[in-house]
This record gives sequence, structure tokens and C-alpha cells, in this order.
Amino acid sequence: MPYSTTLADKPFPPRDFAMFDAVNGRVLMWSDVIDLTSWADVIVIARDPNCQGGAWMQEALTSDVIAAFPPSLSFESSGDSAAVVSELNNVPKGTRRVLIHYAGAQSLPDISSAIRRAHPSDCVFTLALVSSSVRYLRNEDVRKADVVAYTAPTRVVAPSDLQNNQPRSPEDLKNRN
Repeated sequence: MPYSTTLADKPFPPRDFAMFDAVNGRVLMWSDVIDLTSWADVIVIARDPNCQGGAWMQEALTSDVIAAFPPSLSFESSGDSAAVVSELNNVPKGTRRVLIHYAGAQSLPDISSAIRRAHPSDCVFTLALVSSSVRYLRNEDVRKADVVAYTAPTRVVAPSDLQNNQPRSPEDLKNRN
């Protein structure tokens, strides 16, 4: 199939985690995710707070977006959709991209809808970081966000391949939590 992508046989976290378009199931690469953020004004990232792989991916994406689209900024939010919109309203004018690290209880589609209602001209992109080592889009994750990434390691990684504090295997990740 033209323009198809496959998962890396030996993924190197965090930029090679299994990532999928959560609507059509297409496999995405890091560059695809960065391309998707290029049209977005607001990027909402949700992850399990106990997922170290999700923390690395969130940090890497935030770093790449802020570097690629200055002036950009990020902030943490754990409130409901009204609180997120209120925090977004306080962002300085002229900011090209806003990354919201969302740790609240509402679904990303609900947060995205609230942002779109309050800021109808803003494009919103959502990313759900799921702590799992699966390499396919699970049915329960379809439409959870625009993109779903599974952030648990899928192989044993040699120490020389790791960044600081990355787990060497799925068992290491379990032992850290």
C-alpha cells in the first residue's frame, strides 16, 4: 500500500513507541505526530501519571514542539473542561502553540470540545499516552484521542540505547512503580 508505515522492529523509546491514528488505525511515526501538531494551536496530551514511558514521550513531544514553533508554551492541568479553558484563556497573546499536559478525569474528546466552543478559531490536537506494550490499536482506545501511543517498552533495551532513567525491560518498569 502506498504511503504505508510499519512499526519499528526494535523500537527505541520515546520516539518509536507504537502510535496510531485513533480514528482510522493507521500506524504513525514520530514525524507524522509532529506534522499533526504543526496545524494545531492547542495540543492536549493525557497520560497515566505512573507511566514513565508516557512521561518521556510527553517530554520529548513538548520539547520538539516548543523548539519547532516558537513562541510556544506548556502547562499542567488536572481540572475539568471549564478549568482547562480558563487556564487557556490566560495564555499570553502571540503564543503559536499551547501544550496542555492533562491529568484530569474528563475524556480528551470532552476537553477538546470545550476548547473548540470557547476558542472556535483554534485547531485542537489530542494525544493519549497509554501504558501498554501492545503494538496494535485496541478497540477500547479507538476515538480516545486523535492519536493513541502505547508507551510501555516492547523489548529489552541494551543499556547503551537508553536515555537517563529509562527502564531496560517491562519488568524494570513494573519495579519502578
